[in-house]
Amino acid sequence: MRKQYLLMATLIVAVFNTLTLTAIAQESSCTKASSTAEQYQCANNELAAAEQDLQSAFADALQRYTPKADDTKENAPPPPQRDQQADYERRMRQRLETSQKMWLQYQSAACAAVSDFYEGGTMGPTAAALCKAEIAKQRAKFLRENFAADR
Repeated sequence: MRKQYLLMATLIVAVFNTLTLTAIAQESSCTKASSTAEQYQCANNELAAAEQDLQSAFADALQRYTPKADDTKENAPPPPQRDQQADYERRMRQRLETSQKMWLQYQSAACAAVSDFYEGGTMGPTAAALCKAEIAKQRAKFLRENFAADR
């Protein structure tokens, strides 16, 4: 349990080293919004788009390690290799699912820290949404670069 907290703390520090608040604000198109409500709506739109893209990237990564229906007896490897391949695919799916769950915890903790920076102010929810969107974009890119089917 203590190791998990230490890992989370390390990850949060890493976020602040690589993802500063000003970088989030500068990269966002939401800085053009004139009111806090408009900025919040824009940030939530960015977050929704980033989460949809992340879901697609994660599904594609899982698909890479899902047995294909077109593996007929004619082109299937012999049983020992087929069993090894099936075991490998199962392990990879499990590891991807575990890493995604841990990544979601990391995203939540990191962006809560960003939101807390604005404690008592109206920008907290907007900053948190922009943080989640930016980190989701990074995760989608990571999944595509490392687990894409055409890699």
